[in-house]
Order: sequence, then C-alpha cells, then structure tokens
Amino acid sequence: MDETEISQIKDKTTVSIIFLTLRNFGIQGISMIGFFLLTILLGRGDVGLFAIVAESVGILGYFSDVGLASALIQQKEKPNKSELQTTFAIQQVLVVIALFIVIIIYPKISLSKGYGSQELWILVSLCFSFAVASLKTIPSILLERELNFKLLSTIDIVENTTFYFFAVLFAFLGFGVFAYAIATFIRSLLGLIAIYYYSPWPIGLSFSKDSAKRLFKYGIPFQLNSFIAVAKDRLSNLLVAGIIGRDSFGILSWAQKGPRVPLSFMDAIMRVTFPTFSRIQDQTDFLKRSIEKSIYFIALFVFPTLAGISLLAPDVINSIPKYSQWLPALAPMYLFAINAGIASVTTPLTNAFNAVGKIHITTKLMIMWTVLTWIFYPLLSLKYGYMGTAIATLIVGSSSAVVWIIASQVFKINVFRVILHPFIATVIMTSVLYLLNFANLNSLANIFAKIIIGSVVYLGYSLYFTKNELVWFVTQAKWLKK
Repeated sequence: MDETEISQIKDKTTVSIIFLTLRNFGIQGISMIGFFLLTILLGRGDVGLFAIVAESVGILGYFSDVGLASALIQQKEKPNKSELQTTFAIQQVLVVIALFIVIIIYPKISLSKGYGSQELWILVSLCFSFAVASLKTIPSILLERELNFKLLSTIDIVENTTFYFFAVLFAFLGFGVFAYAIATFIRSLLGLIAIYYYSPWPIGLSFSKDSAKRLFKYGIPFQLNSFIAVAKDRLSNLLVAGIIGRDSFGILSWAQKGPRVPLSFMDAIMRVTFPTFSRIQDQTDFLKRSIEKSIYFIALFVFPTLAGISLLAPDVINSIPKYSQWLPALAPMYLFAINAGIASVTTPLTNAFNAVGKIHITTKLMIMWTVLTWIFYPLLSLKYGYMGTAIATLIVGSSSAVVWIIASQVFKINVFRVILHPFIATVIMTSVLYLLNFANLNSLANIFAKIIIGSVVYLGYSLYFTKNELVWFVTQAKWLKK
C-alpha cells in the first residue's frame, strides 16, 4: 500500500467518522425525544412489551447471514457479482427458515403466555422489518466498502425520524402499543426504497461453491461470535424478562435508553473503522495510531455524555407531571452508564481484533462474558429484581479489563493513557455538577445550569490539556464542506 493510498484512506476515514458521529447527534436527539414522548403516553408495561418482542425478533438477525456480510466487507478485493448474489441467496434462505420457525413456535408461546392481538401485531411488524433488513444488506455492504457513510447515515436519519414520528402520532391518537407496529411497517418500507434508489446492484439469486467456501472461511468464525452474543445478550434478556416481569423489564428498558445514546456514536465510528482497519492491517504503526485515535475520540464524547445524562435524568423526571413512574429506573441507569463507559473503550478493541483477522481472541472473550452473564444475571435478578440485573451487568462489564490487557500485547496500546484526559475531565465535571444540586434550584433551572456549567468545565479542561487533539479534530471537520 503506497503513501497516496494511505493518505486517501486517512481522509475518507476521518471524514466518515466525523460526519457519521455528527449525524448521530441528530439521530439520537430524535430517538430520545421520541422515546421520551412515548414513555409519557404509554405505561411501563407497554414499553416492556415492545422491548421483549424486539429482543425476541432481534435474535433472528444473528442467524440471517452467518457472517457473510462481514466477510465481504473485510476482504481486500472488491466483491464480484457472484459473491454478492451468492451471499444474497444464502441469506434469503436463512431468513425464510428463521421466519418459518417463528410461525411454528409463536402459537405455542402465545397460548402459554396468554398473548393477544397486541403481541401478535408487534411480532408481525418486527418480523417484516427483519425480512426487509435482509434485503438491504448488499446495498449497505457496497456503501460501507466505499466508506460512503454520509449516505448511510442520511438513510438512518430518515428511518429513525419516520419511526418515532408515526409511533408518537398513533400513540397520541390512542392506538397504544399498536403504534409501535404501524411505525415499524412504515419505517421498514421507506428505508428499503431509499437504499435501493441510491445504491442499486445487480440483484439476483445464484450460488457459487467457490465464493461460498471463501466467504464462509471468514464468515463462520465471525458469526460464531454473534451466536455467542445471542446467548449473552438477547437470550439472557429474555430470561431476565421472564424472571422480573413486563413492568420491571420496562423499567430496565427506560434505564438503558439514556446510556445507549452515546454508544451510538461509538457504533458509528466502528462502522467506519472496521473496513478501514481491515485495509490497513499490514501497516502496524498506522493501525496502532488509528485505534488509539478512535478510542480517544469515543471517550472524549461518550464519557461526558454518560455523566450528563445521569445527572440530568432526576431533574427531567421531577419537571414532568405524572412522570414519576420512571423514578425507580434511576438507580439501575447509573450502573448501566458506568458499564456503557467501559464498553465504549472495550468494543473498539474487539472490533479491531475482528478487522485484522484475530477472531479467535474475540471468540474466547465472548465465551467468558457469556458464562459470566448466565451466572450473574439469573442469580441477581431472582434475588434483587431489576436492580439485580443492573448489578450483574456491571459485574460482567468490569471483566473487560482482560481485553485492555490483551490489546496492550497485540497492538501495543496503553488504554489507560489514551483515555486518561477524557476520564479526568468527566470526573471533574461530575463533581462540580453534583455540588450544584445543593443550590436548591427548580428542576428546569437545574437542567439548564448543569448543561451550561458542565460544558464549560469539560471543554475548559480539554482545551487546556488536549488542545492539539481538539485542533486536529476541528481541522479534519473542514473536509465535510468538500
């Protein structure tokens, strides 16, 4: 790889990361407002119901491509028509099988649990969304390989805005939980039309044994991690839902929503860096610097955002009449926020392991996390309810220290040094804003004061101690105008 190509990758990666991150501010802003309005219009049980069904259908997604999409992104050569159509054909077969399993299993579950039309229509809408998502895979792969995340993020914004607009509208009109189903149908169709309009491909079904064998060589080990992730996340969540009930699971869903917002910034960066790290995996020094920069800027945005959400949440609840039903969600939210901070540093490292072909490391880590999850989640959930689930989440997340140690050996990265300044700045900001609670301001005044003072404190520290990094970031942002 020559210097010109490396320079082009740097530029495209930087622009994509910055653009996608900034776009995600908009996406998550819309998502938070929409979810917030829905939690006013709907009860804890309704929110819990949608979360449970969404988790159930989400399991299907892990079985829909057996890692072939990631294999196409990770490979150095441009995918040919045979590889694209082979991947598409295999994926559609798996989707049909998955949906057929749902048709067989759901009536039995519905009968035993006493489910009605609400559960059925949410399930149907999410299955439809799952099938549509499989049709969008190949156009998305082509855009990701080109690092065209501007277009991908624009489509994401359209889908997200559409979903929450119609969900809130129909909830306001009195449709209750059915609002989720209607919004899901509309979002799925609109997203499918948009991505095929802007990223068409020679759609078709074919099968090449050679292409399939080559893709499976990478895809199967990669997807093995996804299968393990199903057991660790999705299945464990369903187990927890069965233990603590729909209302308590709704509390957990509310508690997780805020901390998940800044993690979307991390997801945006990882969508860009996965294909980038794959292309520069032989450039050791460049790869190391790229991983460090990714972690630093993730921490720079995620750490203060998590702290801010945690500090503002009580004021938001207290400022809204009849919103006190969500007060029990504050304590678990704090634990989820700490865990999200750990994940924001750990996940980019496992992403880097996968991108450079060291999937066996990720597999071993996923097995470790899965075992810990299935030990602590049921035990603590049975004993302490939804609070026990949150405690278990933090215990499992804390084991991520192992990842940081392995990364120091594989990539020669000192994680603690990389995140030091964002961490210190966040601690100082949190301390100052906590003291502000003793000023006896009303809830709305407290919210505005915390936002302004917190921003000044955090930016002031960052400008003083990490000015060079911030200047670099601003300089790179100028590329967005080109």
